[in-house]
Amino acid sequence: MSESTDIYSLAIQRLTEYMNGKNIRKTPERFEILRIICHTQGIFSIDELQEVMEKKAKFQVSRVTLFNTLKLLEDASLVIKHTLTRAAHYECCITPHPMVCLVCQKCGMVRKLESSKIENWLSEQKCKQFIITQPVLYFHGLCRSCMVKNSIRNRKAKTKTKIQKK
Repeated sequence: MSESTDIYSLAIQRLTEYMNGKNIRKTPERFEILRIICHTQGIFSIDELQEVMEKKAKFQVSRVTLFNTLKLLEDASLVIKHTLTRAAHYECCITPHPMVCLVCQKCGMVRKLESSKIENWLSEQKCKQFIITQPVLYFHGLCRSCMVKNSIRNRKAKTKTKIQKK
């Protein structure tokens, strides 16, 4: 059995327990969305999830169903919501662990940074009268692609200014 299958089995169990405790209906759509999320690596947007649902899973669900199910999974502590840019991003967090995210302020790209030193430091942090359940650190800046576009734009602007001065 693969790790993603184990995670999915644990997720089904936890979601079922949560829905039973809250007397919430168990629908095939919710479990299919959970399956896709458990097999998705890293951070994803609602648009990316919808695309995977339609193409790979061949499962049609409305955006409202996706948003409502993601809220349910967030309440059940199965998904973490990252509000980093204009749109929310999500990530499967069946087994929470410290993470570091890089967020491009220009294009909105979100990427995880693999840094064991920072992750270890995050896991060791304690706060009085506060329990940290999901330590996450965000670095905002520019991705390589946006830096290149900015430098090209700056060079063109400088060239244009020089030409106008002549």
